[in-house]
Amino acid sequence: MIEIINNQLVSVMIQNSFLRIILGILFVIMLFRMGYGKLLKFNNPYKSLLIIIPGIIVAINNFPISAYFNGRTLLSEPIYTVFLFMIECLSVGFFEEIIFRVIILLFLLQKLPKTKKGVLLAIIISSAVFGLIHVINLFSGASLSNTLLQVGYSFLVGMMWAVMYLKTNNLWFIVMLHALYNFFGSVLFELGTVTNRYDIFTIIITSVLAILVAIYSVKLFSELSERPLSI
Repeated sequence: MIEIINNQLVSVMIQNSFLRIILGILFVIMLFRMGYGKLLKFNNPYKSLLIIIPGIIVAINNFPISAYFNGRTLLSEPIYTVFLFMIECLSVGFFEEIIFRVIILLFLLQKLPKTKKGVLLAIIISSAVFGLIHVINLFSGASLSNTLLQVGYSFLVGMMWAVMYLKTNNLWFIVMLHALYNFFGSVLFELGTVTNRYDIFTIIITSVLAILVAIYSVKLFSELSERPLSI
């Protein structure tokens, strides 16, 4: 117990998780008071789960699988920090999806033309804002190259999550996708070390998967109405 209390990393994870959850709850209350509570219902769970399966595969692939099975990873923090990190990832998914996939996307869908082009533009703009917000990582010591890479893939997965949200009308599965993506992609980097993550195997698998999921996302978008979320 003393070790947990004195662990600075644990303290930061708990504080950040608590803050995001509280802010997320406040935004949820605001949405309900403004009459948008229907956007937060747990709709069509089985159908929604089937729709997001490619997103789950993308999230799992974000884990350094090849490096892990070839002994190029090391978990240096205590095992309990993995569970705390999982909670932190859930708090990030909850807070950020409320902001980007509900509030910002909803605002854009209401302001832009009620056409497929308007829906596409709303998805692109909200995802671009989501990607660009990661520029702030520069101020926490991240390198320019890593930050630009994060901006790029955040924009792409943001578009995938937006399309899946509009298709399923189930925010909570998108929160789960976001949390899984962050968890698998960061757990060993935050709580340990990874060497040579992007070997040839990882690059090939990730590239093929990206193409397939991009095609799938385009198909989902083609099935959307011009007034998604019934707004």
